[in-house]
Amino acid sequence: MEKYKIEKAPSYYDQAYNSIKAMIFNGILKPGDRIYESKLASEFQISRSPVREAIRSLEKDGLLVIGDKSKITIYKPTKEDIENIYECRQALESQAAKLTTLKASNKELDKIEKILLEIKKNIDNFDDTLTKNIIELNTKFHDLILDFSQNNHLKKLSKDLSSLTYFYRSIDVYEPERNIDIFNHHLEIFNYIKQRDEEKAYKAMYNHIDNDLKHLKNILSKDFII
Repeated sequence: MEKYKIEKAPSYYDQAYNSIKAMIFNGILKPGDRIYESKLASEFQISRSPVREAIRSLEKDGLLVIGDKSKITIYKPTKEDIENIYECRQALESQAAKLTTLKASNKELDKIEKILLEIKKNIDNFDDTLTKNIIELNTKFHDLILDFSQNNHLKKLSKDLSSLTYFYRSIDVYEPERNIDIFNHHLEIFNYIKQRDEEKAYKAMYNHIDNDLKHLKNILSKDFII
């Protein structure tokens, strides 16, 4: 008799966690906005318990801030926050690029190249509906380099920053010129990795993240900065 696998439905906690996170990344909930556990539970049509658990997890991710009298607000970045996160990313991801240059197989490099081709396809056919795709593909590019570094501790440290990193990407401005600029940086990083030039791969990743930091600080309005 043929066996059929029954997919387990996502828990209410997972659904609440992913929904609130998506609302933050999509700009429905903006930095500094206040949210209410009871209101979210009512909107999601679930009990308050999984919403409360999701809120705690999102606080650990750095996306929510729980203040006095349990006031819950969406994280509002400061200049210092952004600089600190990107300094961490430079240290971790530049080293990941170096390690990937030394350790990745040709098959793994093909996977990175495939992502770059997909990004280029989205850029060539760009409209506003493709912004989310490009953000996710850019994230995948960085994630693959971390994965292929074969350093689990480095990956774990980077994962701790992943929600805030994606948050910063989501409030970046993705105009055609910006997309091309990011793509060219990614292509440069990949070419050095493919050439097995670990020092240039390291430097290219470091400079790319530094460029992202400068761009982000320039475009963030006073509404975002405390």
